[in-house]
Amino acid sequence: MLKKIEKPRSQSFVTAFARGLTVIEAFGDREEALSLAEIAEKTGVDRAVARRSLLTLIELGYAVTDKKNYRLTSRILRLGYAYLSQSGLDGRLQPFVEAVAKTTGESCSISILDGLETVGVAHAPSIHKMGFLLKPGTRMPAYVMTSGRVLLAAKSDDEALALLRQMDRKPLTKATQTSLGALMEAIRKIRDAGFATIEEELEIGLLSIALPIKNRRGETVASLNVSSSATRTTLAELCSVALPVMRNTAKEIGAILP
Repeated sequence: MLKKIEKPRSQSFVTAFARGLTVIEAFGDREEALSLAEIAEKTGVDRAVARRSLLTLIELGYAVTDKKNYRLTSRILRLGYAYLSQSGLDGRLQPFVEAVAKTTGESCSISILDGLETVGVAHAPSIHKMGFLLKPGTRMPAYVMTSGRVLLAAKSDDEALALLRQMDRKPLTKATQTSLGALMEAIRKIRDAGFATIEEELEIGLLSIALPIKNRRGETVASLNVSSSATRTTLAELCSVALPVMRNTAKEIGAILP
């Protein structure tokens, strides 16, 4: 059981907020989803209080439920990213992207899906000058990113379609896919191929490849991305050089994930 909330020492102590934080902490040492009873037991609060906290987290997008069990979403990383960045703990992924960048000579990044956007969590630059730079913390619309399409492909058609409908799908270049039909077709092809490619949809001259990073349960939790310029290579050549390296790296990262 987590340490129970102690008696407030000042009038500024917000008990409801503290209880919400203990509910989040309850997920820290378990890989599986938790039931309401398990969360109540671990936090030391009654079920009604735990349920209200969970429903609040769900409404804010920090948790999901299948009606019996609860699980945190990637949005929870918003709460910890500043500390991870400050402390250097996010450097655990940095050696992987740096190795890919060094081997391929191209920029490499890792991203997660947060609602309708991808968020960069690690990045290593190309040895060449690049116009687009996906730094850690950079947020981009998922529909136009290889990383975003890979992460959407990990969801069901209904889930992916629902998210795409909420996005402001602006054409960023003449090549940008914006229609629901075209994007869903691309997502289905990504599921079959196991990776995504984009050519000049985000930025003129920008080529990009992404594939999923899966945890030991086989769940897609992030994407690994390599980007290059059409002035140096073709998409086919980039795939030939980068995909084998990316696949090995994704497996190595997946092996160290919880």
